[in-house]
Amino acid sequence: MAIEFLYGFNTAEEVLAAGRRRVLRLYLSRGEGGQRVRDLVALARDKGVPVDFCDQRTLEKLARGGNHQGVMVEAEMPGKVDVDGAIALEKDLKKTIWAGLDGITDPMNLGAIIRSAACLGVSTIILPERRSAGLTPTAQKAASGAAERLNVIEVVNLNQTIIKLKEKGFWIYGMEMGGKPLPQVDFTLPAVIVIGSEGSGLHAKTREHCDELISIPQKGGVESLNAGNAAAIVFYELSKKI
Repeated sequence: MAIEFLYGFNTAEEVLAAGRRRVLRLYLSRGEGGQRVRDLVALARDKGVPVDFCDQRTLEKLARGGNHQGVMVEAEMPGKVDVDGAIALEKDLKKTIWAGLDGITDPMNLGAIIRSAACLGVSTIILPERRSAGLTPTAQKAASGAAERLNVIEVVNLNQTIIKLKEKGFWIYGMEMGGKPLPQVDFTLPAVIVIGSEGSGLHAKTREHCDELISIPQKGGVESLNAGNAAAIVFYELSKKI
């Protein structure tokens, strides 16, 4: 059984509340108090999860330098889901929005995108296994536990996955400077929004596989939004379709 240690209040709350995977133990810093701690302990005990109060040194060792906030959970690694499995979980493909990440290497950016996706109706995130940040404890903390609310698919080849999704009826929209301005885009669902890296944007091959390139009109002289902010804006526009 593969396990991981996740940290932060929000992450611990979401992992316990979502119930998508087995939680082996909740760790709290000895001396932590307050209503939020009491609620977290009550939630853990309601789920049958043992609670350990331990010293800061133990938490720091388990968190490997991460900002644990005095709270950690030991949990099974999330179950793997593939493209076909994620499609089968959708209740209505005509109201389905996915996101594909092409070169997002910053775990904080990945976490922010996952958080926005979960808040705005995106049901699946596609992550390439290479040249991409992984779903590490740091990324999950940045997502405030939102990774528990959607599917994350790790794929060997993003472009081959895009081709497969097009065959399944998905429309592919790539975010790219110089693309069609967002207010002019008439989105068709199911859709995949492909988000490139802040430095170089979409890879050339990925860009070729997109049905349409889209951009966010900007004012004020700032050259570009970061990937997390840009993704949230597009997700919000798409959420109006579902």
